[in-house]
Amino acid sequence: MRFLKANRLFSGEKFLAEDSVLVLDEKDQLVEIISENALDSNRIERLEGLLTPGFVNAHCHLELSHLKGQIPEHTGLPGFAKQIVSIRNAMPAEERAEHAREADKNMWNKGMVLVGDISNTEESFKIKADSKLSYHTFIELIGLHPASVGAAYERGLQLIQTLKNYNLKGSLAPHAPYSTSNELIQRISDYDASHHLPFSIHNQESLEETKFFAGEKNGFNELYDFLKLDLSWFKAPKQTSLKNYLPFLPESPSLLVHNTFSQSEEIKMAGDKGVFWCFCPAANQYIENALPDYSLFSNYKNQICLGTDSLASNVTLDVLAELNLIRQATNCFELADLLRAITSNGARALALSDHFGKLIPGKNTGLNLLEEKNSTLRFIKKTS
Repeated sequence: MRFLKANRLFSGEKFLAEDSVLVLDEKDQLVEIISENALDSNRIERLEGLLTPGFVNAHCHLELSHLKGQIPEHTGLPGFAKQIVSIRNAMPAEERAEHAREADKNMWNKGMVLVGDISNTEESFKIKADSKLSYHTFIELIGLHPASVGAAYERGLQLIQTLKNYNLKGSLAPHAPYSTSNELIQRISDYDASHHLPFSIHNQESLEETKFFAGEKNGFNELYDFLKLDLSWFKAPKQTSLKNYLPFLPESPSLLVHNTFSQSEEIKMAGDKGVFWCFCPAANQYIENALPDYSLFSNYKNQICLGTDSLASNVTLDVLAELNLIRQATNCFELADLLRAITSNGARALALSDHFGKLIPGKNTGLNLLEEKNSTLRFIKKTS
């Protein structure tokens, strides 16, 4: 048995009493939490710092890891998308895989145990199957024209089957409102709900998305011109993208990612439906040089989680770095709120809270030791 005590102990949901001691078995599975007064002091392993469960990265694109440093900052989302399309497959497949393997390893070494990852292809599946990390893979589908629903959906089901062949968990996910029709979102939503799987969508990452749905001149029209795709059939709904697709969200956990330009009224509409708001501040700064107004989400502190996005739009895949960015940007969240965002909230958003994100008797959900200086958290080491 091991008996662990730290200066502060966060359970994944709250800070525990100062005298709390974790009792771990030989597999580092939690047996119970007891008071240090119940033990001989010499048996206690005392740690300097803050002890938390293993981290959850709720939104990542592992298969884009080879694009680190390849796309300039502050291009805006349509410009960023053009770059992704242009250079994504320029590097040989094995080199792309090597970058993804390195990114996977680095996430583990930075304290993550669970990742919600976007996949457009099966390229990263074997890496995930061989990883120390656990993954929930969102098979991302694209198709703005309603006529493309059937083909996109069938391709998604094929990738889900391939994922299952690797013994990996996954669900279907629309890419974004500006790239996925409501008909396809509905089909995806029905699939995820019927299989009790989490749902994910990139939401309001750019002001250009708002303009696109309002029928104003915008960068996405230019992006579709670049892609040589006809948009003459499209009629702007004259309401925000979130209001437009909100009726099609499933009852299963729904992860709305980025939310950089979401507004108060629609945040309340979606928040009251129980969605999870996933923030990726480093990527928001990298692409749009903007951050969400975090104060608008202060009533939904138990529904926020954090992601890293990809190395195409970030310098590191580290959810603790994302937490520190939010602490620098706003004081509307307490430390416990943000620690929940990278532990229990993230696990709930991925429908895996029975296995990750908090201290669970009979399970090893990981333990990370952190140091806090000047309101900045630093990862020290894994302790289990």
